[in-house]
Amino acid sequence: MKIENFKKAVVKYWNAFLEVLFPSNLKCLFCNADIPDHDKQVYCSSCETSAPFNRGKRCKICDCEMEGEGDVCDGCLEYKKHFDKAVAPMKYEGPAKALILKLKNDNAAYLAPDMARLMSDRLNQESFSFDLIIPVPLSQKSLAKRKYNQSQLLADELGKIYKKQVDSASLNKVLETKHQKDLNMAQRKTNLKDAFLVSNKKQVFGKDILLVDDVVTTGATANECCLALKKYANHVYVVSFARSPLKNK
Repeated sequence: MKIENFKKAVVKYWNAFLEVLFPSNLKCLFCNADIPDHDKQVYCSSCETSAPFNRGKRCKICDCEMEGEGDVCDGCLEYKKHFDKAVAPMKYEGPAKALILKLKNDNAAYLAPDMARLMSDRLNQESFSFDLIIPVPLSQKSLAKRKYNQSQLLADELGKIYKKQVDSASLNKVLETKHQKDLNMAQRKTNLKDAFLVSNKKQVFGKDILLVDDVVTTGATANECCLALKKYANHVYVVSFARSPLKNK
């Protein structure tokens, strides 16, 4: 068995072992409390009121929380968005942030099905229709280091829910860039310029696409991905598990 296949097998059985110890179909996604009907809802009644859900008044383009008048946030008014709309069920704080970091850094793939269910709940509030699901890609260097793409895990689960094809090959990150978290707002908006490329134009041509990410902060990553896709695609919608609250917009 090749080393890479052996590693994948180890990860697969480790996740299965964790599922036996901590069954995801019995526990609240946020606080791990027992819940009576996981098939109906993946969080407990306490977290329903205390978890950082992305509710209230939100920008009609990027889904960030808003204050004051108008339907569009200052960020979307100032900087052109290349996606048709972005949505997220959670704010990137508290237990929602902890889940994303665990999924991203600890290979906690067992979290992806429930996280995707919340993402689908948010999508179902919209009138989106899409032909193809594409995860935000990692660079080859980042993928080699992490061994998996957390956005791919979420995209695969959404593919099962909606019975849609998941395409992880047509959109590629072709430039190594600095980590967005290490940059200020202005640097984030230019760091990813020309970093993404559509390698299979025929696959996305004329399609309505759902782009999947784990978290949207400034929206720069999603925007650059959509800029590349919209050269060929019809509509591109973005769904993430969480987005940064207003203070980080």
